[in-house]
Amino acid sequence: MQKLEGFFEVSYDRDRKLLHITTYGFWNLDVVDRFARAIAEETRAADPSCDVLANTCRTEIHSAEVSEALSRLSYTHKDAETGRIAVVSPSVLLRMQTKRMQNMNTTYGYFETEQEALDWLATPADSSAPQARAAG
Repeated sequence: MQKLEGFFEVSYDRDRKLLHITTYGFWNLDVVDRFARAIAEETRAADPSCDVLANTCRTEIHSAEVSEALSRLSYTHKDAETGRIAVVSPSVLLRMQTKRMQNMNTTYGYFETEQEALDWLATPADSSAPQARAAG
């Protein structure tokens, strides 16, 4: 597990093929750089088609500068075949920021709770329409 206290935790569950990301607080560019390194470290041994669960419930709205930096990070592997990405966020503004960073080759779902997101990820990808159970 990679962690920066007060900002993020990133871990990979090999059995579930799930990259679990939890974010907190208000970020600056240094946090984005450290986050990028943490993602790279955790995904080094991950299955390339793993799913991602991103819980942003305790994250504040980012500045335009940080959102732009995260957008560049999100598109680093835009041509890769990836699993689905479930984003947990009760904030409409955070969902809007996340949607602007979406990779077009990936299926996203937006959820109110982590359990809803996990349930969606547990269904076979071809039987769950993108965002079918997602609020947002």
